[in-house]
Amino acid sequence: MKKILFAAVVLALGFTNASAQYGPRYDRDEYRDGYSRERMSDINRLQREARQNIANGVQWGTLTSREANMLMNRYENIQDKERHFARHGRLSNREERILRNDLHELMSDTRHLSRDRDRWSRDGRHRGRY
Repeated sequence: MKKILFAAVVLALGFTNASAQYGPRYDRDEYRDGYSRERMSDINRLQREARQNIANGVQWGTLTSREANMLMNRYENIQDKERHFARHGRLSNREERILRNDLHELMSDTRHLSRDRDRWSRDGRHRGRY
């Protein structure tokens, strides 16, 4: 029951964050050529993918709630960093590279934790069965 409730909370949080990403417009005035819009959509795509990976891990039971909370905290820190970088209306190439690297690292850690087979012994789910 707790897993279902936690999965519902993670998904609800993901949907609320997804709608918040469309608030600031990075493509005004200086960026009419579409290049900036393409780069921002790449960052947004990576953010959606990272959230979806975490939600899937919770749903499939490959991530514990503690791991999912840790990953979501890191995700929120990346979002805060993006808001800080974009406070002047756009992201520089360096800032985009930093965000992209952070998101790739988060997704890599999510995959690593999801594949970690040693979890069974440390979270106690199968303790005493074998």
